Amino acid sequence: MIFKLLRTLVSYILFIFMVLLFFIPLLICLLLPAKWRYENKGCFWLMNIFYKLTLMFTFLPITIVGKENIPNEPAILAPNHQSALDIPLVGSLCNGYPHVWMAWSRLKTYWVGIFLKQMAVFVDVSSSMRAMKSLVKAIKLTENKKCHLVIFPEGGRSEGNKVHDFFAGFVILAKKMKRPVVPILLLNVYDAYPPGSFFINMRPIKVIVGRPFRYKEDDSDDAFKNRVYDWFVREVEAYKE
Repeated sequence: MIFKLLRTLVSYILFIFMVLLFFIPLLICLLLPAKWRYENKGCFWLMNIFYKLTLMFTFLPITIVGKENIPNEPAILAPNHQSALDIPLVGSLCNGYPHVWMAWSRLKTYWVGIFLKQMAVFVDVSSSMRAMKSLVKAIKLTENKKCHLVIFPEGGRSEGNKVHDFFAGFVILAKKMKRPVVPILLLNVYDAYPPGSFFINMRPIKVIVGRPFRYKEDDSDDAFKNRVYDWFVREVEAYKE
């Protein structure tokens, strides 16, 4: 227990130091005009370093399988959601390639919302109409830009290595934007850093990046959603075995 406390405190101290170090450069990037901000390679190079240092400072063992499946072209990245660590985990997979997040609208009420609104599209799931407006905004923002769009299909965090039902937002994006959907399975992240937890638990994290799915002409929305969802279920079951 004492060792876990000390390790966690060191992680937080290193993270705070890094935030102070990166604060001004990242703030400058976030304040750039929108026409430059979303494709600025320098900004995303800084963010990539920030993501990777954040993961390094957790001292957690992380294994990544299938990273080569992320195309060097605009795609829709679709990870499951377990913890705040999902952000640096998925962000680091972009390896500096520009990307825009789709974030829960309630995050606007937290301090992080000040920064997120510059690099994310907030999704309001309080009604189908508002959720659709969020998707339309994301499409307009990114359709002519060379950047990934990151969306959590579950819409919220899941507990443990379980995959909740998917919302159809990523399906609509894939259909309208004609971009591949890259499934990303995050395993053991909830156990390593549960929501609201102070401690970082020593758990081996595994990240599996699947081959891209494409919405076909003869597809239906449900068929495409189920194809992607079934991949997650199969990978979770294979991991348990």
